[in-house]
Amino acid sequence: MKIKNRILIGTLTLLLAVGGMSCKKYLDINTSPLTATKVDASLLFGYAITAWDVNKNSGDAWLPVGLFIQNIASGGDFGWEKSNVYDVSVYSIGNTWKVYYSTAGNNLNAAIKDAEGLDPANNNAAAQCKIVLAQLMYEATTLYGDVPFSEAWNPDEFPYPKYDAQKDVFEGIIALLEEAKGQIDPTSPLKISDYDVFYKGNMDKWVKLANSIKFKVLMTMVDKDPSKATAIGEMLSNPESMLSSASDNLLYPYYTTTDNENPKYRLFKENTNDARNPWFFANSNVFDYMGPKNDPRIPQYFDMGPEATTYKAVGTEEEADETTSLLSSSYLYRADAPSVILSYQEILLLQAEAYARGLGVAENLTKAQGLFHDGVKAAMNFYEANPAAITTYLANELPNLTTVADPVKEIHIQQWIDLMDRPLDAFVQWRRSGSDGNEVPKLTLPPGATAGPLIRRFVLSPDETAANPNVPKPAPAYNEKMWFDL
Repeated sequence: MKIKNRILIGTLTLLLAVGGMSCKKYLDINTSPLTATKVDASLLFGYAITAWDVNKNSGDAWLPVGLFIQNIASGGDFGWEKSNVYDVSVYSIGNTWKVYYSTAGNNLNAAIKDAEGLDPANNNAAAQCKIVLAQLMYEATTLYGDVPFSEAWNPDEFPYPKYDAQKDVFEGIIALLEEAKGQIDPTSPLKISDYDVFYKGNMDKWVKLANSIKFKVLMTMVDKDPSKATAIGEMLSNPESMLSSASDNLLYPYYTTTDNENPKYRLFKENTNDARNPWFFANSNVFDYMGPKNDPRIPQYFDMGPEATTYKAVGTEEEADETTSLLSSSYLYRADAPSVILSYQEILLLQAEAYARGLGVAENLTKAQGLFHDGVKAAMNFYEANPAAITTYLANELPNLTTVADPVKEIHIQQWIDLMDRPLDAFVQWRRSGSDGNEVPKLTLPPGATAGPLIRRFVLSPDETAANPNVPKPAPAYNEKMWFDL
């Protein structure tokens, strides 16, 4: 991507304005060369994380990815509309790319330089920005494939940055996380606190976050690079170094005050003149794993249809009706629902998978079962499911990994359920859950899709392909696998 000017944000007003942007408009960013060249790192950090989370939880990323990964249902003409869910808007593709590079990514890079350029250097602030940047680049590469990384955000030296191979991007992310951890000094008062909506400057939690992102990257890489099992095993020997309770969750908070509500709540509020969700429904690809076992998360994930007495799902483009369950406006998309970026339950389930597969450790289904149980329990507790129903489910419905025929598949099912409202992460999980045609769940081409096979990525932004001569040629198609994809 050719970046001509650093993006400099200097007011709290702009932080709030991002939350109100249309999902089909490019971000209105001041790139004037006359803009001041020095902005406090905390302001740059605050803007970056706001722009990032609004994009991933609104019409630009959440909606199209949720539809084509088929963990939400459009309801046909009764709901969102019956259309080709593979026809992803160029605005969604372009706006998401801009967040990773022109806005959030570029602001984080500027914040790192500013923090490290102080005397004394604010190394904790630089580390906080690097850890978030690592998560951004993990999302960028798992969504787009090969992307600029080693030459990104350095327009003076690299006006047209090269595209790094996905494996190299992953390696770069791990190196960036290790670099960040090496900078952290929990005793130093220099850090981002007020604008750190995640941990309020608690640097011990930032270390846990860095380790958890690293573990997730390694688990994404290991099937194509089995040598990563060694590092996975080393991390499993010290699980407390990763997210170790729900209090460590990486969450972006939202509130009931105007312009500070959850982006999905605002999507419905601003486009339907109502805070309720009239468009999206329970998809059988998720619900069919939950309904027969009376999963306690069902009332948290879904609202019954207005004429229903029970919960009911439909397929991806099937026609819904008044008895079909909607995605929950009453809980899941309430105004103050936090955005989940990385969770304790996600790490527990990944750890369970590693033990069940023997990744860097001896295969141990008993150990895997304990982590599996704790991960599912943590997921249900996070979504505030009924405690008695949780106890019943764990006692009577949770599979025993030591006796089932395919323990890894059972873990993948629970990972898929947990990620229903996080389609970018569900998309990664689905692709890494099995070889082509053996993923969990086994998806079929949506009705109305104009071509196949199943979608595997976002295509590149038209603005990027027009501006950067180093884009891959030919540019990858939506159905082409990327390096990590089984």
